[in-house]
Amino acid sequence: MAPHPIVACFALVAGLPLTGVSGSEPPARTSTQLEPKLIRDTVEALCLLLNQEYFDPAVAARTSEGLRDRLLKGRYLLFTSGESLGKALTADMYEMTRDKHLVLSPIVEPSPSQAMPTAIDSTPREVTARRSNFGVQSIEILPGNVGYFRLTAFYRPAETREAIASAMTTLRRADALILDLRDNGGGSSGTVALMASYFFEASGLPLFEVVPRPPAKATRFDTESAPLQDRNEQRPVYILISQNTWSGGEGLAFILQERRRAEVVGQATPGAGNQGRTHRLNAWFEVTISNGRVRTAFKGGSWEGTGVTPDVATPPSDALRVAHAWAIRGLVRKFPVGAWHDVLVRELATLEGQHP
Repeated sequence: MAPHPIVACFALVAGLPLTGVSGSEPPARTSTQLEPKLIRDTVEALCLLLNQEYFDPAVAARTSEGLRDRLLKGRYLLFTSGESLGKALTADMYEMTRDKHLVLSPIVEPSPSQAMPTAIDSTPREVTARRSNFGVQSIEILPGNVGYFRLTAFYRPAETREAIASAMTTLRRADALILDLRDNGGGSSGTVALMASYFFEASGLPLFEVVPRPPAKATRFDTESAPLQDRNEQRPVYILISQNTWSGGEGLAFILQERRRAEVVGQATPGAGNQGRTHRLNAWFEVTISNGRVRTAFKGGSWEGTGVTPDVATPPSDALRVAHAWAIRGLVRKFPVGAWHDVLVRELATLEGQHP
């Protein structure tokens, strides 16, 4: 899912390739070669935007210099498609910055026979958001009264607040909660804070801040100050993560883990912690540029470059079973005697018997 141009946003760029191009030789020139002027103009526009928008001016200047140097040496002039050029520039920016939010993508494939690209068939954002139910993909009560909530994106608070509230109301009576972020591509920083608010009773609790390019001041994100139904600071929470958990998805897991508010299960995440915004470079290309670095309020930490390390490492395909069993073990201790205890013990035996 492509990122949207909102200032407070963990860009949704999960799954875009960052390696395997840098240092490779471009293919031999063909009749479908991209126009050299288009390539030069794209690289130059990219460098100008980096110097205007990237949160670290020194890194932006160094990266722009490196890209221009490689352009002069002919590295980009023989690529045959917008996709291959985008991959090369993305890989080079990553090599220079180790920032996974820096991604150049073709909007539409350039053609030598076209003065301008064909019209883009673009579905309106509100339609895409509605069709995905604003990232709320699955809600279920698992055996043992364990709630399950699969959330794949953080749309803006105004867009997704109602869908999230409805999900949390459905799950309010669960004794434990599993939050599945294995395919969460990130999104709005405000919605990361909104979602975190459900796991703390305190209103206005500082969660994290986004530090932008100087001289602008940091923007702080706290738990919701207004009344929020179905807040629950006591219920055990288990978060599922994977290599497909990206940016804001990593952030929610990191913040709750750092505060010991959730146990994290699955696979280490990529480590895309900076905040990004998407810009249109020209008629053919767009670029996501990091315009802020994230710093948590609790310990001043970040998942940029390091990712989130699970408390229990397991293949993503088995993470739900492992988390479900972990939740049931906790409930067995909470209900040490009686008929419900016996039900939980039987369910735990079933889950443990499903170990691959």
